[in-house]
Amino acid sequence: MSQILIISEKPTAAKRLAKALDEDGDPEEVKKRGGSYFQSHRDGDVLVVAYGLGHLYELKQTEKGWKYPRLEMEWVPKYEVSKKDKKSKHLITLMRNLAAKSDKFVVACDYDIEGSLIGYLILKYACSVEPNTAKRMIFSALTKKDIQRAYENALPNLNFPMIDAGEIRHRIDWLYGINLTRALTLSVKAASGWFKIISTGRVQGPSLAFVAGRDRQIKIFVPEPYWHIDVKASHEGEEFELQYIKKKIETLENATSITNALREKSAEVNEVNRRTYERPPPSPFNLSDLQGEAFRHFGYKPSRTLAIAQALYLDALVSYPRTSSQQIPDSINVKQIITNLGKQRTYSKIVSSLLVAGRVAPQQGKKKDPAHPAIHPTGDQPERKLKAAEKKIYDLIVRRFLASCDRNADKESMRVDFVCGDHRLFTRGSRVLQDGWLRIYKPFIIEKDTFVPNLKKGDVVQIIDVRKEEKRSNPPSRYNPSSLLKKLEKEELGTKATRAGIVDSVKSRGYTLTDRFEMSDLGYAVFETMQDYVPDLLSVEFTRNLETDMDKIQRNDIEKEIVLSKAKRELLRLLEPFQKSEEEIGEKLVRGLRGYWKEKREIGPCPSCGDGTLIIVRSPKSGKRFIGCSNYKEGNCTQTYPLPQKGRIVPLEKECPHCGYQMLKIVSGRRAWETCVNWADCPGRQEDLRKLEKQRGKKGEDEK
Repeated sequence: MSQILIISEKPTAAKRLAKALDEDGDPEEVKKRGGSYFQSHRDGDVLVVAYGLGHLYELKQTEKGWKYPRLEMEWVPKYEVSKKDKKSKHLITLMRNLAAKSDKFVVACDYDIEGSLIGYLILKYACSVEPNTAKRMIFSALTKKDIQRAYENALPNLNFPMIDAGEIRHRIDWLYGINLTRALTLSVKAASGWFKIISTGRVQGPSLAFVAGRDRQIKIFVPEPYWHIDVKASHEGEEFELQYIKKKIETLENATSITNALREKSAEVNEVNRRTYERPPPSPFNLSDLQGEAFRHFGYKPSRTLAIAQALYLDALVSYPRTSSQQIPDSINVKQIITNLGKQRTYSKIVSSLLVAGRVAPQQGKKKDPAHPAIHPTGDQPERKLKAAEKKIYDLIVRRFLASCDRNADKESMRVDFVCGDHRLFTRGSRVLQDGWLRIYKPFIIEKDTFVPNLKKGDVVQIIDVRKEEKRSNPPSRYNPSSLLKKLEKEELGTKATRAGIVDSVKSRGYTLTDRFEMSDLGYAVFETMQDYVPDLLSVEFTRNLETDMDKIQRNDIEKEIVLSKAKRELLRLLEPFQKSEEEIGEKLVRGLRGYWKEKREIGPCPSCGDGTLIIVRSPKSGKRFIGCSNYKEGNCTQTYPLPQKGRIVPLEKECPHCGYQMLKIVSGRRAWETCVNWADCPGRQEDLRKLEKQRGKKGEDEK
């Protein structure tokens, strides 16, 4: 009888592994100080399933001092880097004790560069065993069948190129993050004496450049007026809309001339084009597609969608979410998954129709991932009540998967062209002939039939109304969390697992003011500093070259030491301008910081004294925030207004219709409401306050 130590990444996964591998399906949980492990029995062996909490080891500089450059680092227990993290200390001790009694070792962490590195570091440092003696379980779902198959077919060795790629990525990200952050921060200190952390990283530079470039385009954009002409016509009692052939009319004179020429005239059909076509179903989700769809329909940030999908994976409801694949391999029993989904009342009718028609082959997308298939439901039923957000993401994944198995949708499009003197008009429409997969995915796709009368060449229609409307050209759209993530993916920056965090960091570090990525003064200061002194940090090509080298490590095409040495040389070159112009760079950043703090604090003019500015103030005694006047310190104005203690304050450029005070928007999570500076005493706000209290008392499911 042997004792086999199985290393898992998280406690939830460890519990599922132990239950699936135990002969009786009833493993014992052994609790120890600060942690626990699960003990199972299988084929005469004792299986001990232990877990980390993600990484138990982190990189730490070997040299002393908060300076730069710092190029040498080592792996140390997480609690040595994060002094408050006592949990990791207990888990490392427990893992070490279990390893001392074990004969064999199996890594069952997520099969990607991150999970592979986590398992490797635990084996090497906590267990003190040679990693090349351990086996590797590979699975893409935490169902009983998948786990048992992975155990029986475990690889005899770890995937060392994958481990090396993960380790070098960590080392390079540490090198760039630590050194560049210190360079920026110490520049501020040299110029002002302040110690204010200004963070940046290897992929954050290009991300900031994307946002800043778009923000600049919007700021310098000058709207140009144009006129749009809409026409209403009738034929045999049926009314319908026509469009003028030219979408934009540059001058009012031309628009008026066209309007007069068309008014109360008739138009003749000179061409009819009708086309029937098939719209194939979508492929199952990969991670970025899921994040984009969840943002579009639910407003969930990519990081939130990933966290929810990860929770569903740990509950064995969906497959591993960190995948680039849009394909389901033949080894997955799609028919069985569909059959099991039919046991859930929500999907029973859909499943029944698919099985009757024999539609059990999903549409395959173009993108592949060697480690994991496209995201798909496992067919297992939920063992707990899902939260509202989890239900939405689960339903989205299930419907996408089922829709990918259904038949094409049949559609018809039609365009009719008209002539009226020297002017041309047209109308177009479409309709669904056979809904196919659309019926399954209908909550997430809107296909409206557009009416076009049954016309033929030579028919004459009567123009009954002509309208000209002045419009203005629009600036480019700002990035949002979803579109910025897509941009990073398109430019091949970051990984599928890290992009959501990179997107979040652009705002969390104060470089933008809103989720719509409006640049702050601090963001511009950091961007312009990099642009002037270290433009390579903003370069897509520079960052992508590093990504390419790290990918080559995983393919075993290059030695990891070569990539690391090259990254160090490049970093030293990038740090030279900071060392030469530290104070000059710091002064620029300080101006940005001052502007940022001003943006965050200022509300608007003070209505009491007339020459002061209302600012957000936090009481040094109570810690509570309120609005006060900038003239308070001089003793010229003591006016104050209370503020809600939670939520982000956004000043609005409009006045309260009830009392005339400036309006504010309070943003808390995904909820937002408007009120005025004088909200506590405003006669028209009492009803708003009552609604707000009711809303607070009733915590929405979406916030869970």
